[in-house]
Amino acid sequence: MRSRITALIAIIAAAAACLPLIRSTPIGAAPLLVGRVHDSYQPEDGKIFVLVIGNDARSGNPDQSRADAIHIAGINTKTMKGGILNFPRDSWVSIPGVGTSKINEALNRGGPERLAQTLEGLTGIRLDYWVMVGFDGFRGIVDDIGGVRMKITQPVYDPTGSGAKLDPGKQWLGPLNALAFVRTRHSFANGDIDRSHNHGTFLLAMLRELREDVGKAPARLMNWMAATKRWARLDVGNEELFRLAVLTSQVKPKDVGNVTVPVSLGSVGAASVVFIAPGANSIYQRFRENGSL
Repeated sequence: MRSRITALIAIIAAAAACLPLIRSTPIGAAPLLVGRVHDSYQPEDGKIFVLVIGNDARSGNPDQSRADAIHIAGINTKTMKGGILNFPRDSWVSIPGVGTSKINEALNRGGPERLAQTLEGLTGIRLDYWVMVGFDGFRGIVDDIGGVRMKITQPVYDPTGSGAKLDPGKQWLGPLNALAFVRTRHSFANGDIDRSHNHGTFLLAMLRELREDVGKAPARLMNWMAATKRWARLDVGNEELFRLAVLTSQVKPKDVGNVTVPVSLGSVGAASVVFIAPGANSIYQRFRENGSL
């Protein structure tokens, strides 16, 4: 263990020199974006919260797309426990400056910042960062890290929708199958609600890959950083991003809860929506106070 920590410290020391040499995508073409929610805000009490957004942009990563995947990922750096809180895209919520609408409309009407404001108002959780990825960036990152291993719990067959054709059991998902899995809702009894939960499951699978990769050879963290830089426009500095990557690599997947907000099905006019149940308030409070679920 001591040798691994020593190696990790050595990597951190080298990061400032190495990271500027890694090629990044030009800002205008970036398929993955990372930024701060509050310019002047610093994480408090050892808790960090990140808004994770998957948009429906087939190419590039335009802010005016809609949000297909919406999650708050949190970590308590004192306990090293965390959580992923999932929000179905059709959740009917109040959007600052817009009114009441489906939560995925917040991205279309004001970019990641408006969606962050919406979730802060809904949950009372002060967000530190946002990350947004479209189809291009998602496929590119999964390809660069060599795929993601997952346990598929049921047949996933959606040839006319996402294109998913996956058998139950342990699977090695490359970029196309990974995208098909996270996009599909037709294969699951609760549709988009189950899909939102599957997004969280996939994020935990990526965390597992990161830990195993870095556990075998700490220097491989630089490969993950290179993949991120290759597909990203970053609104945070290299040193700050690297610290977050090191922190993430130390989190055990078993210590990260994956929770989807409780909802009920309904409609507003001709639109099918879901209403977030009052029971979600206790989840928000627990997440705010503990940084974990």
